[in-house]
Amino acid sequence: MGQEQGTVQHLRALKSSLCIIISVEVMRQSVKRMIASDETIWIEYYYSWSFTCACAAFTLLILSGAALLVISMPHMPRNPWESCMDAEPEVLD
Repeated sequence: MGQEQGTVQHLRALKSSLCIIISVEVMRQSVKRMIASDETIWIEYYYSWSFTCACAAFTLLILSGAALLVISMPHMPRNPWESCMDAEPEVLD
């Protein structure tokens, strides 16, 4: 049972990591196209509001992705001196 639960947690972490990588790549491509576009009007010495919005979304995406990774990590043992191999198996009710 513990083996299956560990596998499920690793799959969750893999899914969230893959989602983060795809989202970052989509954001990067969007910003590249926005910068390269002739329709983007840049104000001298000021950022465009859409570029600021993209940066804020990127920051929010990174922070939420990191939070998802932390949440999906397996819990630490109650006694920090225990290792996974030495610990007694937990009994699930």
